Amino acid sequence: AQIADAIDEKWERFSDGLRDKSSCDPKTGRRLYDNGKRKDGTSIGNPGLGSLCNPEPLVPLNTEVVSQVLNLAVVSAAVYGRGEETLRDKIKELKALVSPSFERKVQLSTTDEEKERVRFNLEAYAVLRAITIYLNDKQSIRNFQNNWGEQLVNLFAPTASRRDYVSPFPETQDGDYDYDKGKLLDALGKLTVTLTQLKACGMIGYYEISIPYDDYGSVVTIAIDDYVPITTEILLSEQVQFKCEGPTQALVRHLFGAAGIDFSLDTFYIDPSTTKQEDYNPTQLLLSANNLRAF
Repeated sequence: AQIADAIDEKWERFSDGLRDKSSCDPKTGRRLYDNGKRKDGTSIGNPGLGSLCNPEPLVPLNTEVVSQVLNLAVVSAAVYGRGEETLRDKIKELKALVSPSFERKVQLSTTDEEKERVRFNLEAYAVLRAITIYLNDKQSIRNFQNNWGEQLVNLFAPTASRRDYVSPFPETQDGDYDYDKGKLLDALGKLTVTLTQLKACGMIGYYEISIPYDDYGSVVTIAIDDYVPITTEILLSEQVQFKCEGPTQALVRHLFGAAGIDFSLDTFYIDPSTTKQEDYNPTQLLLSANNLRAF
């Protein structure tokens, strides 16, 4: 185990050393990891993307809008359980239980904006953890996620379509897809508009949506920097069963489902600035919707 740890540490330092501080990917505006060259001078693999070359600061959290996002979660979950009052009582109970831990983080925060983000995570964790306990089975939680995603789209992007889809990557060439590509683009247009609204209210930072051309349309990735609910989602991900996901996953599950697309969804929490475990502080949400296919 010690040998394995030592190898991991060496790889982390090597990987960080390959990050070119002066090189930016022209399409994404991110730092590049150079994987090195072969003896014949050709590149090894594709460069990996790191942090933004010119980071965009988060706007202050709009507490009214983010509270509305969480309230939609409560309303969306209540229809699958024993009533909204029961759920809200559970939220109050959990908030009182975990509040001291979050308040310690508030005291350590250096700005009012940081304090607001910690308090938002307290609210978000209490809501989503209470919903997990309240529903208490995988199918009900999945139904809730789809309903929450639908409510968020209805609020932020009811008329959006493929015309609103924006990506820093080139569009994949037309070919044979295992789903209706037009419906996927409509879904990504709604996702684009909704994420833009969440960015405007300070819940997320810079984001990018892509259909990697070398996966032949079978994968969609969503990367979000400065993802404010990341503390909540990491805490929820540590639960053994019946995990409740965050708002972005809810959006993807609803939109892809409404487009008639089945898929697998992988969630990653990333620190784009380093791979060193002792310095690792995830701030980026990366979603990979893969194995896309029609129902």
